[in-house]
Amino acid sequence: MLQNQDLCLAVVVGLAIAALGQAAPLQGRVVNGTNSSVLKYPFVVSIRSYDGAHSCGGSIISEYFVMTAAHCTNGRSASTLSVQYGVTDISVSGPNVLGVRKIIQHEAFDPNHQNANDISLLMVYIPFKFDGIKVAPVKLPTVSFATPQSDAGAEGVLIGWGLNETGGSVQETLQEVFLKIYSDEECTSRHNGQTDPKYHICGGVDEGGKGQCSGDSGGPLMYNDEQVGIVSWSVKPCTVAPYPGVYCKVSQYIDWIRNNQIA
Repeated sequence: MLQNQDLCLAVVVGLAIAALGQAAPLQGRVVNGTNSSVLKYPFVVSIRSYDGAHSCGGSIISEYFVMTAAHCTNGRSASTLSVQYGVTDISVSGPNVLGVRKIIQHEAFDPNHQNANDISLLMVYIPFKFDGIKVAPVKLPTVSFATPQSDAGAEGVLIGWGLNETGGSVQETLQEVFLKIYSDEECTSRHNGQTDPKYHICGGVDEGGKGQCSGDSGGPLMYNDEQVGIVSWSVKPCTVAPYPGVYCKVSQYIDWIRNNQIA
């Protein structure tokens, strides 16, 4: 799963890829997923650009608010964005589209330092009508959530419509892919110290080839039916080993999320 080029990160991080002998840039990106359904994930939404094209993922968190990544909103105005919800298959002319009234971007978001504080809220003009089938809010973790620390990792799932490979196409049908959630130590080690366990979670597979890609940015990483991560960045090309995708750690921002859901 990958994010659109106009939302790809413009920064280059100095993560050394020993096998290639060169630095690798960040890129926001579901690769090698399988078809899924909004019936399974009724909170997932497609965030669209001014022309109706999919640009990022997001999650419904309450009647008026969607949670996504700050790099999906950075430099954009609310009037250029819309949200398509309650659908498995997205399209420019599809149903269930709401305009965005306001963007609340984390005040300390820093695209020049591994997308620190990569979280935004979108307020829609018309409230979501929850039916518990195709439209429902996501469950968030508590502030006390701790990333699983076992060497074997824990099973998480990534959801989105992102590219199926670097340079590939946005997927019209919602995809899911099961990933390993890495311990804080392994996450930091695999990214040569470029992640902070207080703010980041890593998800991927040891051998590479599965995970996030462009268009997945802002979408959810789930663990035990809670959204523990927001797709933030990854090393290019998508899902290249040994670098798992990096996610904004939702539990760190629970108070911020609550305090900023203001009309």
